[in-house]
Amino acid sequence: MPETLSVLLQQNPAIALFLALTAGYAFGRVRFGPIQLGGVCGTLLAALLIGNFVEVQPAAGIKSLFFALFIFALGYAGGPQFFANLNAKGLRLGLLCAVEVAAVLALVMGATWLFGLDQGTAAGLMAGAATESAVVGTASDAVSKLPLAPDLIQKLQANVVTAYSITYVFGLIAIVIATSQLFPLLLKINLRKDAEALLQQMGGLNNDDDGADLQAAPEVVGRIYRIDAAAGKQVADIEAGVDGKASIERVRRHGKLIDATPELVLLQGDAVLLTGQRDSVLACSHLLGPEVAHVAGLDFAVEIEDIVFNRRDLANRALGELRREFRRTGISDGVHLLEIRRLGEPLPLLPDLRLQPGDVVRLQGSPRDIARVSAHIGQRIDKSDETDFTYAGLGIVLGILVGALGIKIGGVNFSLGTGGGALLSGLLFGWFQALRPGVGHIPASAIELMKDLGLAMFIACVGLSSGPQAMALVKSYGIALPITGVLIALVPATLSLLLGRFILKLDSPVLLGAIAGQQCSTPALSAVVNAAGNTTPLLGYTITYAISNIVLPLMGPLIIFLAGQIVVH
Repeated sequence: MPETLSVLLQQNPAIALFLALTAGYAFGRVRFGPIQLGGVCGTLLAALLIGNFVEVQPAAGIKSLFFALFIFALGYAGGPQFFANLNAKGLRLGLLCAVEVAAVLALVMGATWLFGLDQGTAAGLMAGAATESAVVGTASDAVSKLPLAPDLIQKLQANVVTAYSITYVFGLIAIVIATSQLFPLLLKINLRKDAEALLQQMGGLNNDDDGADLQAAPEVVGRIYRIDAAAGKQVADIEAGVDGKASIERVRRHGKLIDATPELVLLQGDAVLLTGQRDSVLACSHLLGPEVAHVAGLDFAVEIEDIVFNRRDLANRALGELRREFRRTGISDGVHLLEIRRLGEPLPLLPDLRLQPGDVVRLQGSPRDIARVSAHIGQRIDKSDETDFTYAGLGIVLGILVGALGIKIGGVNFSLGTGGGALLSGLLFGWFQALRPGVGHIPASAIELMKDLGLAMFIACVGLSSGPQAMALVKSYGIALPITGVLIALVPATLSLLLGRFILKLDSPVLLGAIAGQQCSTPALSAVVNAAGNTTPLLGYTITYAISNIVLPLMGPLIIFLAGQIVVH
């Protein structure tokens, strides 16, 4: 590297950090078949490369700041679903996460004993093979608290990120290929046919609407008809004929608008505005009369609102059951369901889908009608992009303080550390905000920025300082780390496959989605969804992802402790 550039980076570590971020995210977008490394892994590789040519030491405070931001945001984003899944169904699928954690711990400890790995390399092996980047942060934080010389601590932290960078690539490739291609072959199933059968069994069709406000062919439409065949029928009769998937919003009679009450009898020549799902509205044409283009005051403004579902008394009830109840009581009149998202992922709108606190329900209708429905299911999500830094700051401060507390067991000090404390705080603050959306608003985009930027910058800080030692670790273990990483990725997944198929009796799309979730692997989920042809794998993914994304990072300090016992003995 030219001397002038080296001096520039040494004198301005911020340039090196953002250079690693820029190059890393650009490289992370490159797709190799179904494999995409992502920005975090790309940033780490770029930081290691830069650090290998020039000695750059970002201030320790910068690393701690970004780590605290990331780990709090991680807990905050997963809090609602984590607590919502503490039920019979969630704990049932949580067995797969237990298999993941137990098997990974056992395999990493076995590799530590077999190859004589130090604590940093062992933790990095776990983080990479399990494709859980957060473990890098919690393990590095745990290493910083060991009673060791500063240079040895720096070496162990360097080994964490180097081992992670080596094994992550191989672990990611292994789990993507296994879940989408290898496991369906082992089960002797046609994943696409199974997914289609499950979709039909649950009584629904895929919701392909992306929820955008403007579409060429929107899912929910409004049409105006002149009453002919429907003369003499009540509004309720027409709506019942399409199972409530379309509703008469307005009626014009002799040039005047009248209320479209369920008991209203339609007369010959009335003009009605019918809104609802496109297929249901079109199916009503032969029931009502000819369609007309003249609006003449029948049109009205509709809005699309996101409501966070927080009614625990309605939780885990089937969507179809709730819709029938709301239609019977008139709560949902004039309101149409567009989408349900869980952990940011759109779920198939199936009658058997069970709502959970923290689910985001997207509705379309008049402001008055949406207000009526939201009063029964939750609260509107604040659409502003303003972050309540009082709420966020309080959560991070409390997390760091809790992490600093410790107890001594057998002469050894145990504490949650910054990672565990901020993660716990984030869980509680995110869960509470989902129940009370009016308190402490932090936009979803802000949370994503805190997660992505926090982890990427933390990884870049550690990678820059670890560059010179990276090659030494590679030379020490050769191909042992990549091969071990593949085994640690595949063994727990295979055990979960057998458990889910033959004991839990899970449907194959749900099972494969759950395995991708226990591995916290979004690329694996994408591959499974593509192979399945619909989004039914999400029904398993969201539960295991919520649990593993919280539990696996807590294993970082445990790995450091257990590996230390093996090294000592």
